[in-house]
Amino acid sequence: MDPYLTPSGIRFNDYFFSEPTRLREWIPPRYAGLYAILAADPNWAPKPFQPQYFGEFGNNTPPAAWWNEYRAMPGDADPRELFIAVLPMPFSTTAQRLAVRNELVSAYHPPCQMDSDKQAEDVVFVAPPARRRIGFLPLTEPAG
Repeated sequence: MDPYLTPSGIRFNDYFFSEPTRLREWIPPRYAGLYAILAADPNWAPKPFQPQYFGEFGNNTPPAAWWNEYRAMPGDADPRELFIAVLPMPFSTTAQRLAVRNELVSAYHPPCQMDSDKQAEDVVFVAPPARRRIGFLPLTEPAG
């Protein structure tokens, strides 16, 4: 197989994530996408990384939001053995990213992920308030 035609990184379902990087050395991207927190596990193939958590992020997600997920890892997880891989999804909506994330969670059942039944409660879609029209208002007859 031609190494130039083979994408580098790690594949979950039909999605190619970036090459796993140590979580402590990783710098968050400034685009939207998904991430997978991985633990080194020699029993997994073709790459020795077991997914622990799948999450989604938007453009310019603040660093504090990333580390909330890091703290959700079990107490026996060695931070030096945790890795992260990213699936870029620029120009995607939150709903699109959550759909892919939920697909991956149901396929891999990561140990640090909540039940798929509870994931439906993650996102509440609220209709935006009606906006005021901009520009000149049409002439109306004075009331009276």
